[in-house]
Amino acid sequence: MATPTPMRHAPSQQGRTPSHQGPTPSQIAGATPPISTPFSNAAQAAFSPRGQRSPQQVKKSPATSTLMGQSGMGALNFDSPSTAAAMGALGIGGSFDIGLENVSVGELDSLNVSFAKEDKLKREDDKLKRLDHILELLNQKKGFVSEAGLERLAQRLGLELLSEENTAPDGRKKKTLAIAGSAIAVDIVLDNNIVQNVSLAYHGSAPSVHKQMEAASQILLTDLKLGPNQSPLTKTLDKFAYNFGHIANLDKLSIIPGLDCYEALAGIHTSLERLHQWDMANLRKEPEMEGKPDHYLSLAALCTRHGYPVMHARNKVGLALQYWKELRFVPPSNDKISSPWEKEKIWSLLLDCAPMEALGLPTTIETIGLPPVRVSEDWISKDVAKEVHQDPGQALNPTSFPILDWQEPENISLPSSDENKSATIGVLGLDLSISPQVMFTVTFDPPVILPQNDYARLYAYAGAEPPSPDPSEFEQRSPPTFDDLFFPMLAQNKQDPSESRTVHRLRDVRVFDQQGKSSMRSHHNTLFIYKPIYSRTITQMPFSHPRQLIDMLPLLRQFAFLSTLMNNSFGSKTKEDLPKSSKAPTTSKTVKDELAAFMDFSDDEAKEDEQAKRETTQEAEKETKESREENGTANDVDMDVILWVHPSPHLQVVFPVKDSTIDITLRILEGGTVEIVNENVIEQHEKESKGKGKPISREDLGKALERLEDLCKWAEWIRTRLW
Repeated sequence: MATPTPMRHAPSQQGRTPSHQGPTPSQIAGATPPISTPFSNAAQAAFSPRGQRSPQQVKKSPATSTLMGQSGMGALNFDSPSTAAAMGALGIGGSFDIGLENVSVGELDSLNVSFAKEDKLKREDDKLKRLDHILELLNQKKGFVSEAGLERLAQRLGLELLSEENTAPDGRKKKTLAIAGSAIAVDIVLDNNIVQNVSLAYHGSAPSVHKQMEAASQILLTDLKLGPNQSPLTKTLDKFAYNFGHIANLDKLSIIPGLDCYEALAGIHTSLERLHQWDMANLRKEPEMEGKPDHYLSLAALCTRHGYPVMHARNKVGLALQYWKELRFVPPSNDKISSPWEKEKIWSLLLDCAPMEALGLPTTIETIGLPPVRVSEDWISKDVAKEVHQDPGQALNPTSFPILDWQEPENISLPSSDENKSATIGVLGLDLSISPQVMFTVTFDPPVILPQNDYARLYAYAGAEPPSPDPSEFEQRSPPTFDDLFFPMLAQNKQDPSESRTVHRLRDVRVFDQQGKSSMRSHHNTLFIYKPIYSRTITQMPFSHPRQLIDMLPLLRQFAFLSTLMNNSFGSKTKEDLPKSSKAPTTSKTVKDELAAFMDFSDDEAKEDEQAKRETTQEAEKETKESREENGTANDVDMDVILWVHPSPHLQVVFPVKDSTIDITLRILEGGTVEIVNENVIEQHEKESKGKGKPISREDLGKALERLEDLCKWAEWIRTRLW
């Protein structure tokens, strides 16, 4: 029979030990000798790198007298200024306060002792900050998949761990690691430090959580199991630590009975899934969606309606509300229908819980103005939409959307106890219930770059105040602008944010002509920043109701589509390009040129010199043109794009077509749709086709860009399809 072997346990996160279990050995007087550590006594703690460094604390410490060789050291008297200077140079005045308050030395003021103390303390603070940064970097590495690595991770997460050895039918000995919290437990089976199976169990009473455990177990198993041809020496715990850390966080925040954070998030998922199914039913009624499969309708609901809620999907444990997808008009291939969009880039809202202190929020509802976590499956009514009362004589507007019937669940009240009573309640002798100090949080995956006014508007949707920027972030530079967050400048290329900025990128685009032939064409893209706008990146924020998330979706889709256009046309798919002025061949100054400028030659000689330069430049341009024709790059396209994002994102796109120049100004609306504000394409098309071609409209141009999601491909579509 297998015998459980206790391993090193982490401190319990469940509060005090129940009374029926009796006192622990550490609670019995004299049962356990005091632990001795390098800073376990007061004298050594005074000089701890993390201890109080105040001179007053050191003066009062018993260690001071011991270190100085006597118990009561009186004030010292320095008659010589050189002695005081020597003591200051040794740092004694900055590190110890040994009773110099009444010393009067004529030259002491010139030593700036107080400034030396402050400078020394500042240097010590800088050292501690660097040490914290080093520890933070080391903490990012979670270790490798092994019995010891899993044990350390469980201790770091504050969970209990037990090890049990089993004998398989074939005689091999296997280890089972049981990691347990208050509401969850995971069993990990290892064979020689190689994970064979993972089983996640939930000990709560919520059925909506129980039915999701199998999907979470499969993700945890994938995080720990070796991949094809993968060595155990390279299998890290990083993905498992992220996913299991989410589970452990909810476990530590739960107060059972009373508050179950797993059930709280599962209730939001139930309500959002009810809303999603309502969207699907309405989409099936639309003529253009008739006969479409469910995965096509889900994609339409994801990008145009109220999002697509998923639980434990895309290799991430937890609840996510997906709201935008790259290439959203491209249906998934046959091999992706069973699990659509696993590989494509998707914008999501990751829902979680966090303590108010961690969010920098006040710990009282009256101060924060937001309700804490609530548990309910009825955030929206069973009917989803409110019944609209229509006057008999009034025509019904078919384009108007129904009003959603959101509900307000009741707040949670935790019973008061000796541990959670406040000092005021204890003094007054009142027995009042309290609210949980836990908030819902949403993490933006990926983070979204927003102008300052839209950043504040997103917080207004959640009913919260946006956090003030840390002044230390802007000590060395000015606040970031929208273009700087998208395309960070190198340190040596920093410029004044009030000045305009130009970004040059080179993009190779595959072009298909009307006969279906493909070829590569280089696009020299230039992005002009019309006006730098101070912006911020939003990664996480608190919320209190899923209605607030639904209200955010149009704004988030607007800037998600803008980021897609910027990344495809100027981001990772492109490479560095030279400015246009650098592309033109130039001739270097000769000694004769410099001498002519110095001697101020006559006008005739200057004209001859200028004519010689012009001839040289024309010859170089001719050689460059011949070289581009030989290399097949004669059809390179120069595309200029002007960007401004206030009050809404606008783009002006200019590129050549034959002997004409196309100039289009477009605006990206909320929801990620494109509106053509100004253009000369229709006029140019009518002139070239002479009325024989298919007429086009501004709506056609906007829809083409929405489907291509790429300014370069859009320009080629206009060049090759409209002429």
